[in-house]
Amino acid sequence: MEDKISEYREIVLQTFVMLFIIYVFILIYKHYNPYALPGVEKRFLYLLIILGVIVIIFYIQKLNKLLNFIINTSNKIFKPIISLSVGQKFVLLAIIFLITSAIDLALSKEYLANVDAMIAYYFLVLGVLNLLFEYGSESFPKLRTCLSLIILSILIYYTPQITKLYPKAYLIPIIIVIFILILSKIKIKLIK
Repeated sequence: MEDKISEYREIVLQTFVMLFIIYVFILIYKHYNPYALPGVEKRFLYLLIILGVIVIIFYIQKLNKLLNFIINTSNKIFKPIISLSVGQKFVLLAIIFLITSAIDLALSKEYLANVDAMIAYYFLVLGVLNLLFEYGSESFPKLRTCLSLIILSILIYYTPQITKLYPKAYLIPIIIVIFILILSKIKIKLIK
C-alpha cells in the first residue's frame, strides 16, 4: 500500500509541476495578448490550488491514515461497480440519470429534468437489451459495449432536446468507444 501512495505522490507532484509551467506560459501569453483565451488563467489557478492541496495532503505524514482510509474506501466502493456486467452498468447509469432528473425537477428545472429523463431512458433501453443478450451467453462484452455506446451517440445526436441543451453530447460516447478500443489494443500488445 505504501508503494501505491508513493507512486500517487509522484504522479500528483509531476502533474502539479507541469500544470504550473503551463500556467506561467499562459500568464506570459495573456500579458502580450490580453483578449485571447478569456478566463483561462483563473480556471488554471483554481486547478493549481486544488492540485496543490492534494500534493500537500499526499506529503503530510500525519494524513497518511486518512489517505489510506480514502483509498481503501474508494476501492471498496468501485470494485463492485467495475465487476458489473455491461447491461448492469447501463442500468446503473440510467438510475443515476433518473435520480439527477428528480433533483432537477425538485429545483424547478423542468427542461433539464426532461433531458436527463430521456438520457436515462436511452441508458435503460440499452442496458435491458444488453442484459437480454447476456442472458443467452456472455459473449463479446467489449463489442456490445462499443455498439451500445455508438447507438447511444446516434440517439443523442438525433434527439433535438438533448442537442439543444448539450450540443456536443453525442461525442462523449464516441470518445469512450475510442478509449475502450485503445485500451484493448494496448492490453493485446502487452499480452503478446
